[in-house]
Amino acid sequence: MKPRLDADVEITAVSAPELAEWFAEQATADMALLLAHADDGVIWGQVTGGKLTLAGDVIPEVEVPLRPATLQQARLFGPGGELLLWRDNGKFRVRRIEDGAETPNNALPLEAYWLWGTQVIRSAGGFKLLEEGAQGLRHAPPIPGLADGQRAALLVRHYLAHDAEGRAWISASRLCGLRSVDAEKR
Repeated sequence: MKPRLDADVEITAVSAPELAEWFAEQATADMALLLAHADDGVIWGQVTGGKLTLAGDVIPEVEVPLRPATLQQARLFGPGGELLLWRDNGKFRVRRIEDGAETPNNALPLEAYWLWGTQVIRSAGGFKLLEEGAQGLRHAPPIPGLADGQRAALLVRHYLAHDAEGRAWISASRLCGLRSVDAEKR
């Protein structure tokens, strides 16, 4: 029986193929990008045609396997929402935020956070291999149309809540997408 990852489940009960299949099943047209952090590196992916493709599948130099045993957290995201899966005391936990096309009243304007990578080394399968600095830091996000003089940026939305005394605080944050931004504008 395939484990249900939308409820707390023991990490050891999930195989790597089941994890990839689960992300592919959860994806929608407006929530199909994957950013995962594992013990052994960063994993970018995207779901197209019902299949999860990882950056390492098409750009081998950034290959980090998507394995339950090493996964710390993963976000399946896009303009419509975010599904966050994280490790908690030997179990996977899940949080889902879905906005759809409307911006909620308690949402702040989107913020663009620059990603590492000032130079595009090459493109393959919808991913861009980016390199930063003399250290040669590399990763391959699924970002289209990154031109010279631009940087990749992660779009983040923060949500406000108010306490009993009316003080505002950020109650949640989620990833909303990737886009190219002019490197001169910060």
